[in-house]
Amino acid sequence: MYQECTHELAEQWKSICEQFKPEDLQATFQFIQAHAEDFVIEFYQQMLLEEHATEFLSAEMVKNRLKNSLYQWLISSFEVPFQHNYNEIVEKQFKVGDVHARVQIPSWLIIRGVRVIIKKAFEFFATEANSNLNQFNYLSQILCFATEIMCRSYEMKVEVHNDMKHTYRLFSAMQDVAVHKDRQRGTLLDWENELMFQVVSDHTKMTQPILSKTEFGLWFIHKAAYAFSSSEQVQTITEFIYQVDELIQKIGQCESQAQAIEMIQSIRAKNREILHLVDQIFQVSEYINSGNDALTQLLNRRYLNTIVSREINFSRKNNSPLTLLAIDADHFKSINDRYGHAAGDDALQFLADVILQYAKGSDYAFRIGGEEFLLLQIDTTIDRALVVAENIRKRVEKATLKTSTGEEFNFTISIGVHEYDGHPDYQRFFEEVDKALYMAKNNGRNNVSVG
Repeated sequence: MYQECTHELAEQWKSICEQFKPEDLQATFQFIQAHAEDFVIEFYQQMLLEEHATEFLSAEMVKNRLKNSLYQWLISSFEVPFQHNYNEIVEKQFKVGDVHARVQIPSWLIIRGVRVIIKKAFEFFATEANSNLNQFNYLSQILCFATEIMCRSYEMKVEVHNDMKHTYRLFSAMQDVAVHKDRQRGTLLDWENELMFQVVSDHTKMTQPILSKTEFGLWFIHKAAYAFSSSEQVQTITEFIYQVDELIQKIGQCESQAQAIEMIQSIRAKNREILHLVDQIFQVSEYINSGNDALTQLLNRRYLNTIVSREINFSRKNNSPLTLLAIDADHFKSINDRYGHAAGDDALQFLADVILQYAKGSDYAFRIGGEEFLLLQIDTTIDRALVVAENIRKRVEKATLKTSTGEEFNFTISIGVHEYDGHPDYQRFFEEVDKALYMAKNNGRNNVSVG
């Protein structure tokens, strides 16, 4: 992606180094080695004081994961003139910038952190007798140039990410409009009827979930609200959902059934407003297929990063569980070889249908290539995800499929499960669930493993 400018930037890095005497380069490298740990501590101490940074960082994450990464970055950046690996160090800055873009850490926050390191370095230089201005000049130039390269890749990635977010909104807004609207309308009305039944039976023992945690609520907050984010009705519907939540919590505190029923009437009125507004935002007639897998009609990988990144941010801000299932058909090539590709396609379509059977309306199901699938489960703990994974596995294992010539065949699947652990980079989320899937394969296939 950056190949065309890597060599040019490597030459610029080399040119900076060549401005200084070898003894200054060596002395600065030794200075970095001696104080790198102090720079890391100062960097993250200042970062964690910034309120905006708490969206991306936690004390535990800094302690267990990030301190060593920053330490190694400092060492490698000043080791370059001795290793002569200028191309490699430029590519490393590009990768760091890519990670910052994926996590959506603003570039100004990184620049501030580098400024903190330079300030701390100046304090050390001022107290050390053998240091000189040339060494500080070299240190400052390298830190600023490395940050400049990061910002190049950061801006490119953010631009692509924003374009993808926009096209995803259009895509998701226009998918199966009538089906989603009618299904979710029915879900909301069923929930309302069950609420009425429980209140009439005994409002003090009500077990009905709040609206935001129902099928309808999760679907609207995690899908419809994003798809129609430019619509003025979205904010109103969201406010109504949380107002209904507050009313439900008050029902159990009512002194009489009459008061509880009065609350129900208020809830029903707000639900009618919600349904009316939902009808308004669903005035869409077209269907965009570019984000769907042609065979299974599940989402393809085009919007995978956009969706997962958004749900990770929601999970971090709201402290809600998020779980990912990686699903892979076992020995799939043997089905194609023995029964033909048409039978293989039937098996994949069947697996997609099973995944959707156990997915909530707020979940996201992807076919990411070949016989590989992902199921992103919203507001789902690891225990619940394991139940879903095992149900999917058993359903596939017990099924017998027929080819067009009447031959029967069976197949199995392996599933890796991973619950989001708070790391802001979605790529790590994918890597962890891939490890879990590998464990399932390595344990003999046709099983579920947790990563």
